[in-house]
Amino acid sequence: MQALMYVTGQELRKLFRGGKPKALLALGFLAGVLFVWFAASAGLNGSLPRTALALAIPVLLPLFMASLGSELMAAEFQEGSIKNMLRLPLSREMLYFGKMFAGWIVGALIVSSVIVPAALGGLWLQGIPSLPELGADVAEAAGAVVFCGLLLVLANCVSLWTGSAGLGLVASVLLWLAMGVAGLLEPSLRRLLVIDYADWLQPLLYSGDFGATVSMLLFITAYYIIGTILGLLAFQRKEM
Repeated sequence: MQALMYVTGQELRKLFRGGKPKALLALGFLAGVLFVWFAASAGLNGSLPRTALALAIPVLLPLFMASLGSELMAAEFQEGSIKNMLRLPLSREMLYFGKMFAGWIVGALIVSSVIVPAALGGLWLQGIPSLPELGADVAEAAGAVVFCGLLLVLANCVSLWTGSAGLGLVASVLLWLAMGVAGLLEPSLRRLLVIDYADWLQPLLYSGDFGATVSMLLFITAYYIIGTILGLLAFQRKEM
């Protein structure tokens, strides 16, 4: 655990020395602020954090996760900068999981950068929400973090196997678009493709359908495991 925390800390410092995480955080925050401005102008009712997530999940956040995930490891192999990490007396598995955990933390911060201004705007425009409303807001925010973390894992896996951050980004976006179109054309495929966190979270929150939520959660867990294992295999096979 100590080694994992060390690698994660080093990777977080490395990520924030670069410009992409900062830019994505700033764009996410700006999107949240613009949404609050739009909500104030249009007089929207309902939970602003949940509405903001519903608007950001279909396109904005997947693009952010694909952009971050595609460069998380593949870019370092392309540039040769990962050789310094490979010299450490740590296994490749430990390096992989440390980098993955750091990327997941940054992804969670990016999701939060959209939610926080929307939540503050909701307090300003609508006042303090009731406990059930607040619980639903927190649950959907957590669901969005888990869902976007999955997109990050899959984008990292694709980029490692393609061997290029740029190609991995393009492939991830095309795959996401293909799954979205397939889900629209054939709604029964949505549960297999897991293209929206609302499909597994909202049945439990709003209709008490525990079985539907658990079923979808198992699909998401399976995708996490598959993406992690395939990404780890590609990471181990990489040569400098």
